[in-house]
Amino acid sequence: MMRIIKDLIQLAFAFSCAAMMTGCASSPAHLQATSRLSQPPPGKALINFHRPSNYGGMEKYAIFDGDGNMLIDLPGRSEYQHVCAPGKHVFIGWADQVSVVEAEVEADKIYDAMVDIGMGWVRANIKLIPLNQGDPRRAELAEFERRATTVYQLNRNDHVAQYEAAHKGRIEQIRKDFLAGAKSDRVRRLKPDDAR
Repeated sequence: MMRIIKDLIQLAFAFSCAAMMTGCASSPAHLQATSRLSQPPPGKALINFHRPSNYGGMEKYAIFDGDGNMLIDLPGRSEYQHVCAPGKHVFIGWADQVSVVEAEVEADKIYDAMVDIGMGWVRANIKLIPLNQGDPRRAELAEFERRATTVYQLNRNDHVAQYEAAHKGRIEQIRKDFLAGAKSDRVRRLKPDDAR
């Protein structure tokens, strides 16, 4: 009986992933493969967002900055590399739940975050998890990079602009709730000493 229930749950999850894609899944022109950076440009920081698993791979995961700009719509078995100025940055994503990462990064350093996926209530439960010092998965970074079949960047187009505009209010509410409100304890942090 338990096996039947487990099979039904997995089947429902597969159907929900296929039917309810996040982000700009209907527009393949918004993603472009790019070469992997081994170091940030001088004076900049590099944050790698790893999604090495293809579990729920049909469901892309939109990641926004704190101002509501879409950074990527990340599919399974891929990676996104974010080049940014040193200082504080906010990253926001949601699927079955909201994830907020507040990062404080230093120039000329490399940082890493995972895009974890599991079963959720309505759709895939995808979360942004910063790889802090002491996280055992840091030892697997080379393997994650090997398994990521593509490093993507976002092509800004009308579809992306419309998607950002449609979610502007949601981003503002997330900022209010997570950065200054009752959900601030759920913000995950990437600190300067979490660099590789």
